[in-house]
Amino acid sequence: MKSYLFTTANNRGGVILCNIDTLEEAVTYLDGRFEQVIRVEQGRHYWSKAEGYGELEPLPVPMAGSSGNS
Repeated sequence: MKSYLFTTANNRGGVILCNIDTLEEAVTYLDGRFEQVIRVEQGRHYWSKAEGYGELEPLPVPMAGSSGNS
């Protein structure tokens, strides 16, 4: 089972837990089930109507003892 986070243009969205294996299949499924799907995410991978498919960069991990301020 995988979970996908989705958003629509009319502020409807949520999380779907399903047996869909790929983001591409999830986009197709959600677009058919809900009107105006504009973004679908699974982990760092996403699809958006404006950008297409992409992957978010991992956030940097601060070094131990670092306050994060320079």
